[in-house]
Amino acid sequence: MSLSAYLQAHFMPKAVFAAFCNVSEDRLSRLVSMGAVPEPTYTCGDGAIRSAVFGAIAIREPLAGEYFRTECARWTRIADSAPPGAERATVTSVLLQELADYMSGMPGGADRAREKAELLLPHFFNGTFGLCVADPSTGGGIARKELLQEQLLALLSDERTALDARVDRHALLALIDAYAQASMPFSPAEYDRSSRKRLVDDLRRELRTPS
Repeated sequence: MSLSAYLQAHFMPKAVFAAFCNVSEDRLSRLVSMGAVPEPTYTCGDGAIRSAVFGAIAIREPLAGEYFRTECARWTRIADSAPPGAERATVTSVLLQELADYMSGMPGGADRAREKAELLLPHFFNGTFGLCVADPSTGGGIARKELLQEQLLALLSDERTALDARVDRHALLALIDAYAQASMPFSPAEYDRSSRKRLVDDLRRELRTPS
């Protein structure tokens, strides 16, 4: 899939996204500048695609403009309907509650879930979750992907022992499948550097290759 086809499948140019959210481009720009909604996940121009996650990556396709994740329209609508001056606070409140609710069963209880939710806020507002989360429209969709990734990384942290010796193959494949559903496929410009390649495709190959 080409980069332009990937963007067309999952993102909207700024003008299209603003219309989809039923706000003007100026209103969308103001919401972004006040930190009330996620920034554009990608900005293209001058032969590069830029994101908060990967920085600038050179591309050959003549793309230009800002690209917003379609599913993030919900957050723009929440911000736009908030009282003037309360746009960021309103979005933050909804997001934190949804994140904490999803993570409430993790060790440490509600206080730990709330602390962890607050650590995710910068990544939400800089557009990261539009890039890597399959459903960034809710705190639950974001939390699901983050927790599954943590589980995978924890299982893989002991590099002194062979993978087959420290994990159950079928259980790990099920966890990989769940993570694959919760995360994005990533664009062709960044796939080789992505968690998708490392934690899904490479791991699947390793587990299915006889030792």
